[in-house]
Amino acid sequence: MGQRVQQAPTWQYPPIPIPQPPGGRRRRKKKLTRPLLIGIVALAVLVLGTGITLIVRSVGGGDAEAKQTPSVPASESPSQSPSPSPSSPSPSGPRGPTVDEVVKGSRLYTIGPVAASKCAEPPFAPVTVAAAQQYYNRLLPCLNHTWWLAMKKANLPFRNPKAVVYVGKLSSPCGIQRSARAAYCLANETIYLPFTVDNVNYTKNPVYARAVMLNTFAHEYGHHVQKLSGILASSLSRQKSMNATQQLTESRRRELQATCLGAVYLGANAPFTPMSGPLLANWKILITHMGDDYAVPRGHDHGNRVSNYQWSVAGYNSKQPNSCNTFTAADLRVS
Repeated sequence: MGQRVQQAPTWQYPPIPIPQPPGGRRRRKKKLTRPLLIGIVALAVLVLGTGITLIVRSVGGGDAEAKQTPSVPASESPSQSPSPSPSSPSPSGPRGPTVDEVVKGSRLYTIGPVAASKCAEPPFAPVTVAAAQQYYNRLLPCLNHTWWLAMKKANLPFRNPKAVVYVGKLSSPCGIQRSARAAYCLANETIYLPFTVDNVNYTKNPVYARAVMLNTFAHEYGHHVQKLSGILASSLSRQKSMNATQQLTESRRRELQATCLGAVYLGANAPFTPMSGPLLANWKILITHMGDDYAVPRGHDHGNRVSNYQWSVAGYNSKQPNSCNTFTAADLRVS
């Protein structure tokens, strides 16, 4: 990771394609004195212990960094220290994980089933902006509880994301939100939810709309889990050395993992939502009719309907993040 990975201020996760109801996006180097170089080496040794947290913070850890360009190292170990002078002893201590090790072997994959939040589905219909915001305000702490416990068990950091319902266009650190689809903004760790989408779906089919709202919010929260665990920064770093086709495959690995992580929550909390009867039936219809096949304009960055269905079912049934390791899956499973 010798190069710096930079994302433009307008970058954000591509929003998940939401289907319609059935039938109907050099400055010259200064010579360092030996005492100064030894001091830098000593400082680097202290930094080694920060491990994966360095990866997370390097892509913008809070509002204070919202307008900065997120960046992470591109080819070296995230916590590799400067090379010592010939006369200095080599620093000892474990190296930090490589980007491949982070995405493929995250501690998140070791925790087993996540805990249910024991939350019922919020009793608010998206008939007004205020009611839709209430729905997500009530849902957010539920996912916070489940994923806080999961991250604690994995010894990973946790921060609550934010949820914002809006109408029309809304300015954000990730650019203008255009009321087309939900999106997770990396810079300020906020999930943006367009009221119009929920309202139109609810007008056509109320139960289907509820399934979309639950599934979409859980998916976007999955991106937040990726950021906190360092998977996001490491995946973006990997992507910078890939050709165009490989970059799309890497994007699909991230998106399908977020879908799977969302389904992990829905499965764990299914007895309490409850995911049963018409709601479960409509969710099953949803996960068989979502993905790149339904994107307008057509793209290939989220995975096709078969892949979305398979990863949704895997997360829902297992209730554990280990079932969502898309980064070790064969390319065919993330098509």
